[in-house]
Amino acid sequence: MLIGVPVYKQIELTHALVLDLTREEADFVIIDNGGDYVPLAQERVISADTNLGWAGGSNLAFRTAFSEGFDYAMTLNNDTRLSQGFVSGLLDRRLPKDAGIICPVYDDCFSYPTLASVYRGAAVDYKPVDRYRTLPVADGTGMVISRKAWVAAGELDTRSFGPFAWGADADLCLRVRQAGMGIYGTEMSYMNHLGKRTVLAEHSKFAYHAKAGWAMSRGMRKIYGRDWRTKVDKATTVPVHSLVNDALVTEHVPADIIAAYSN
Repeated sequence: MLIGVPVYKQIELTHALVLDLTREEADFVIIDNGGDYVPLAQERVISADTNLGWAGGSNLAFRTAFSEGFDYAMTLNNDTRLSQGFVSGLLDRRLPKDAGIICPVYDDCFSYPTLASVYRGAAVDYKPVDRYRTLPVADGTGMVISRKAWVAAGELDTRSFGPFAWGADADLCLRVRQAGMGIYGTEMSYMNHLGKRTVLAEHSKFAYHAKAGWAMSRGMRKIYGRDWRTKVDKATTVPVHSLVNDALVTEHVPADIIAAYSN
């Protein structure tokens, strides 16, 4: 798997993530949207000619990975920190064979509470859990896509969802599901998300949420119609299965977890 990290300034955040990726012996590339990234060590950097944004930078990472023969590619925000065994957890062979998109659980799931972890501490201290969740859609903060899913469903839509690309991750998930593949969240991998540090350095929180939310609604309505919300239902009821024997563990994310991420 090749991990692509789209970045725009905020170099110190990327450097912290580079240390985690190096610890995990991950294959990764920095997608430099700002043209000013300074390598911490010997990490590979691809400098974009212009700011591609998150979606465009992620697509460049996907194309790079699959052109180089990788079977999986990942887009990963630079404002994240990773659990030990993060990469191996995402590629766990016990996950369903039809996996098209795989995500870790994490601690900042306001938009996607079905990926919320009961654990809320430092990623480095996380203890992996042998469970996975079957999801309606998943979050692009950290998203793995298989070569098969990418070929069948295409890449992230960079035109329909505005500059912040809210909704592009859900749209890709829907296309992967339409192609007959599954969307899964694994509790073997966990990350801390430090929370929109890059975009909030350039925009107020209110303006960002208003513009991104409006563009998402417009884009999803254009593609999926007025009832688009039913297709990306962020239901609290999702099957949680054991990775040991695939037995159903529960059919919901705990209500207190949902409440914590919804406030």
